Amino acid sequence: MSRTRLPRRFSRDDGTTMIELVVGMVLMSIFLAMFTGAIVMMNSAMNKSQAVNVTASELNGAFRSLDTLVRGAAAVSIPGVANSGDWYVELSTTSSGLQTCTQLRVHIPAEQLQQRTWEVRGAVATKLSPWAPISSGISNGRAVSGPTSQPFYLIPVRANTVFQQLSFNLASQSGSGTAQSISTSSFSVAALNSSAALNNSGTCQEQGRP
Repeated sequence: MSRTRLPRRFSRDDGTTMIELVVGMVLMSIFLAMFTGAIVMMNSAMNKSQAVNVTASELNGAFRSLDTLVRGAAAVSIPGVANSGDWYVELSTTSSGLQTCTQLRVHIPAEQLQQRTWEVRGAVATKLSPWAPISSGISNGRAVSGPTSQPFYLIPVRANTVFQQLSFNLASQSGSGTAQSISTSSFSVAALNSSAALNNSGTCQEQGRP
Protein backbone atom coordinates (compact mmCIF):
# COMPACT_ATOMS: atom_id res chain seq x y z
CA MET A 1 0.00 0.00 0.00
CA SER A 2 1.52 3.33 -1.05
CA ARG A 3 1.64 6.27 1.24
CA THR A 4 0.89 9.76 0.04
CA ARG A 5 2.91 12.51 1.65
CA LEU A 6 0.92 15.57 2.52
CA PRO A 7 2.62 18.98 2.48
CA ARG A 8 3.48 20.13 5.97
CA ARG A 9 2.06 23.44 7.08
CA PHE A 10 4.34 25.54 9.23
CA SER A 11 2.84 27.86 11.79
CA ARG A 12 4.25 31.35 12.46
CA ASP A 13 5.72 30.04 15.72
CA ASP A 14 8.17 27.84 13.90
CA GLY A 15 10.69 30.71 13.43
CA THR A 16 11.53 33.86 11.51
CA THR A 17 13.41 34.37 8.34
CA MET A 18 16.73 36.20 8.05
CA ILE A 19 15.02 39.05 6.22
CA GLU A 20 12.58 39.53 9.06
CA LEU A 21 15.43 39.60 11.58
CA VAL A 22 17.35 42.17 9.56
CA VAL A 23 14.28 44.39 9.17
CA GLY A 24 13.58 44.16 12.90
CA MET A 25 17.17 45.06 13.79
CA VAL A 26 17.13 48.03 11.40
CA LEU A 27 13.91 49.33 12.92
CA MET A 28 15.27 48.90 16.45
CA SER A 29 18.46 50.76 15.46
CA ILE A 30 16.43 53.65 14.04
CA PHE A 31 14.28 53.94 17.15
CA LEU A 32 17.34 53.66 19.40
CA ALA A 33 19.14 56.42 17.46
CA MET A 34 16.07 58.68 17.70
CA PHE A 35 15.76 58.03 21.44
CA THR A 36 19.48 58.60 22.06
CA GLY A 37 19.42 61.83 20.04
CA ALA A 38 16.45 63.10 22.03
CA ILE A 39 18.22 62.33 25.33
CA VAL A 40 21.41 64.07 24.16
CA MET A 41 19.48 67.15 23.05
CA MET A 42 17.58 67.26 26.33
CA ASN A 43 20.79 67.00 28.38
CA SER A 44 22.45 69.68 26.24
CA ALA A 45 19.51 72.03 26.74
CA MET A 46 19.54 71.40 30.50
CA ASN A 47 23.30 72.03 30.71
CA LYS A 48 22.96 75.22 28.66
CA SER A 49 20.14 76.46 30.87
CA GLN A 50 22.13 75.65 34.00
CA ALA A 51 25.18 77.52 32.64
CA VAL A 52 23.05 80.59 31.87
CA ASN A 53 21.61 80.53 35.38
CA VAL A 54 25.08 80.24 36.92
CA THR A 55 26.50 83.21 34.99
CA ALA A 56 23.44 85.35 35.74
CA SER A 57 23.67 84.48 39.42
CA GLU A 58 27.37 85.36 39.57
CA LEU A 59 26.80 88.76 37.93
CA ASN A 60 23.80 89.55 40.11
CA GLY A 61 25.79 88.75 43.22
CA ALA A 62 28.65 90.95 42.02
CA PHE A 63 26.27 93.84 41.33
CA ARG A 64 24.74 93.68 44.80
CA SER A 65 28.13 93.62 46.52
CA LEU A 66 29.69 96.34 44.37
CA ASP A 67 26.68 98.63 44.52
CA THR A 68 26.81 98.75 48.33
CA LEU A 69 30.60 99.08 48.38
CA VAL A 70 30.95 101.92 45.86
CA ARG A 71 28.01 103.97 47.13
CA GLY A 72 29.69 104.38 50.50
CA ALA A 73 33.12 105.27 49.09
CA ALA A 74 34.71 108.65 49.73
CA ALA A 75 37.31 108.22 46.97
CA VAL A 76 38.01 105.90 44.05
CA SER A 77 41.46 105.33 42.58
CA ILE A 78 42.31 105.34 38.89
CA PRO A 79 41.95 101.72 37.65
CA GLY A 80 44.96 100.09 36.04
CA VAL A 81 46.74 96.87 35.13
CA ALA A 82 49.46 95.56 37.45
CA ASN A 83 52.58 93.65 36.42
CA SER A 84 50.64 90.43 36.93
CA GLY A 85 48.24 91.48 34.15
CA ASP A 86 45.29 91.78 36.55
CA TRP A 87 43.01 94.81 36.53
CA TYR A 88 42.87 96.70 39.85
CA VAL A 89 40.93 99.53 41.48
CA GLU A 90 40.80 100.83 45.07
CA LEU A 91 38.09 102.49 47.13
CA SER A 92 38.45 104.48 50.33
CA THR A 93 35.72 104.75 52.96
CA THR A 94 35.75 106.89 56.09
CA SER A 95 32.26 106.31 57.50
CA SER A 96 33.65 104.58 60.60
CA GLY A 97 35.95 107.51 61.41
CA LEU A 98 38.96 105.50 60.27
CA GLN A 99 40.07 105.19 56.66
CA THR A 100 39.37 101.73 55.29
CA CYS A 101 40.63 100.69 51.87
CA THR A 102 39.07 98.05 49.67
CA GLN A 103 41.05 96.78 46.72
CA LEU A 104 39.30 95.01 43.84
CA ARG A 105 40.93 92.93 41.15
CA VAL A 106 39.96 90.51 38.40
CA HIS A 107 42.35 87.64 39.07
CA ILE A 108 43.12 86.03 35.71
CA PRO A 109 44.36 82.57 36.87
CA ALA A 110 41.36 82.02 39.16
CA GLU A 111 38.88 83.85 36.87
CA GLN A 112 37.47 85.62 39.91
CA LEU A 113 36.51 89.10 40.96
CA GLN A 114 38.24 89.43 44.33
CA GLN A 115 38.60 91.95 47.13
CA ARG A 116 40.79 92.57 50.14
CA THR A 117 40.71 95.35 52.73
CA TRP A 118 43.02 97.17 55.12
CA GLU A 119 42.89 100.08 57.54
CA VAL A 120 45.14 103.11 57.33
CA ARG A 121 46.60 104.69 60.44
CA GLY A 122 49.04 107.54 59.93
CA ALA A 123 49.54 106.67 56.24
CA VAL A 124 50.46 103.09 57.27
CA ALA A 125 48.35 100.11 56.26
CA THR A 126 47.24 97.72 58.99
CA LYS A 127 44.97 94.69 59.33
CA LEU A 128 45.36 93.47 55.76
CA SER A 129 42.79 90.80 54.94
CA PRO A 130 43.35 87.88 52.55
CA TRP A 131 41.82 87.95 49.09
CA ALA A 132 38.15 86.94 49.09
CA PRO A 133 36.09 86.10 45.99
CA ILE A 134 33.08 88.23 45.09
CA SER A 135 32.11 86.29 41.97
CA SER A 136 33.61 83.47 39.90
CA GLY A 137 33.89 82.67 36.21
CA ILE A 138 34.91 86.24 35.30
CA SER A 139 36.44 85.76 31.86
CA ASN A 140 37.43 89.28 30.74
CA GLY A 141 40.43 89.72 33.00
CA ARG A 142 42.65 90.41 29.97
CA ALA A 143 40.36 93.08 28.51
CA VAL A 144 42.01 95.97 26.73
CA SER A 145 41.76 99.51 28.01
CA GLY A 146 38.59 101.36 27.21
CA PRO A 147 35.45 102.63 28.94
CA THR A 148 33.30 99.80 27.56
CA SER A 149 35.84 96.98 27.77
CA GLN A 150 38.06 97.16 30.86
CA PRO A 151 36.53 95.66 34.04
CA PHE A 152 36.88 98.91 36.06
CA TYR A 153 36.59 102.40 34.61
CA LEU A 154 36.56 105.64 36.61
CA ILE A 155 34.15 108.36 35.51
CA PRO A 156 35.55 111.54 37.08
CA VAL A 157 33.53 114.45 38.40
CA ARG A 158 32.54 116.77 35.56
CA ALA A 159 30.56 119.97 35.14
CA ASN A 160 27.24 118.12 35.11
CA THR A 161 28.07 115.55 37.82
CA VAL A 162 28.65 115.81 41.54
CA PHE A 163 30.23 112.50 42.50
CA GLN A 164 32.84 110.14 41.14
CA GLN A 165 31.37 107.13 39.37
CA LEU A 166 32.93 103.70 38.94
CA SER A 167 31.86 101.78 35.87
CA PHE A 168 32.03 97.96 35.75
CA ASN A 169 32.20 95.78 32.65
CA LEU A 170 32.09 92.12 33.66
CA ALA A 171 31.77 88.91 31.67
CA SER A 172 30.92 85.65 33.43
CA GLN A 173 31.51 82.27 31.78
CA SER A 174 30.16 78.84 32.73
CA GLY A 175 29.89 75.43 31.09
CA SER A 176 31.89 73.97 28.22
CA GLY A 177 31.43 72.95 24.62
CA THR A 178 27.96 73.51 23.21
CA ALA A 179 26.65 74.17 26.74
CA GLN A 180 29.03 77.07 27.32
CA SER A 181 27.38 80.36 28.27
CA ILE A 182 28.90 83.84 28.60
CA SER A 183 26.85 86.61 30.19
CA THR A 184 27.94 90.24 30.29
CA SER A 185 26.92 93.07 32.58
CA SER A 186 27.82 96.77 32.52
CA PHE A 187 26.74 99.21 35.19
CA SER A 188 27.95 102.37 36.93
CA VAL A 189 27.70 103.28 40.60
CA ALA A 190 28.19 106.75 42.11
CA ALA A 191 30.45 107.18 45.14
CA LEU A 192 28.07 109.32 47.17
CA ASN A 193 30.72 110.53 49.62
CA SER A 194 33.22 111.66 46.97
CA SER A 195 33.93 115.18 45.78
CA ALA A 196 35.58 117.02 42.90
CA ALA A 197 38.55 118.09 45.02
CA LEU A 198 39.92 114.55 45.39
CA ASN A 199 43.36 113.56 44.18
CA ASN A 200 42.90 110.00 42.91
CA SER A 201 46.57 109.28 42.26
CA GLY A 202 47.33 108.22 45.84
CA THR A 203 44.02 106.66 46.88
CA CYS A 204 44.66 103.49 48.90
CA GLN A 205 48.05 102.68 47.35
CA GLU A 206 49.70 101.54 50.61
CA GLN A 207 49.62 97.85 49.67
CA GLY A 208 50.39 98.25 45.98
CA ARG A 209 49.01 96.09 43.21
CA PRO A 210 50.59 92.62 43.30
